Amino acid sequence: MREFTIMTDVNTDVDPEYAASEGIVIMPQYYHFGDGVIYGDEIKLSSDDFYKRLSAGEKSLSMGCNPARVEEMFTIELEKGNDILCVIFSSMLSGSYNTACMVAGELSEKYPEQKIIVIDSLNASAGAGMMLYMARDMQKEGKTIEEVKEKIEELKDKFHAMFVVDDLQYLVRGGRLSKFSGTVGNLLSIKPILHLLNGQILVLVKKRTRKKAVDQLIEELKALNPDPTYICVVHTHNRKSAEELGLRIEQELGIKIDKITEINHTIGTHTGPNALGFGFLGQ
Repeated sequence: MREFTIMTDVNTDVDPEYAASEGIVIMPQYYHFGDGVIYGDEIKLSSDDFYKRLSAGEKSLSMGCNPARVEEMFTIELEKGNDILCVIFSSMLSGSYNTACMVAGELSEKYPEQKIIVIDSLNASAGAGMMLYMARDMQKEGKTIEEVKEKIEELKDKFHAMFVVDDLQYLVRGGRLSKFSGTVGNLLSIKPILHLLNGQILVLVKKRTRKKAVDQLIEELKALNPDPTYICVVHTHNRKSAEELGLRIEQELGIKIDKITEINHTIGTHTGPNALGFGFLGQ
């Protein structure tokens, strides 16, 4: 049985330290502020600087995976003699899945004896990221690349990402919400709970305050009976709130949270600072 490398893109929010220790390869996605500087790969921007610029009114624009970079990273693994299993951010929200499929098709002609399997997660952030944790667990159990693919596809619609955003203006800037709705929502302190469903971001429910929104977030989690192995709290530049949410989950659901990660800047472009939520496998 040929060895296989698990790959993903940064928008699944797999913890970089975990990925490095487990041999998971993360492909970059990109963003820019219209000044000619592209961030996300060689050039990095700290969260402090990124959210300061967003809060000051600068508009960040997100970009998908670069085909040349995907080809380079795929080729490195193929040259090792490995097959590739690649789980990608929702095709409904980015062109990165199509890019990965295109590159995989081209490289399959050059490496006909090796497999390149690309899975559309139809999810985002830790909702997709938990699929990678499951894939790695199965790989360590000795499962084949086909068995891992089959399991991920079978359970794909049971993985969820839910989060509340603090300021609607970033969803307006990113084209995810009308300007009128965003203005009215902020005036009324509306805090929507967003849910990834069938690959798209949908407003699950709206609450008048952040506290009520977080309370509702917990109730939605309870209703879907999360698997304690595959759950992660996510945030944008507010780890204290994430730790508090993790403690509430432990107190109210009896699930100890050992995964807390910051949402990457490509998604943070649309959520803005102080977004808070989780990704998980529902039972």
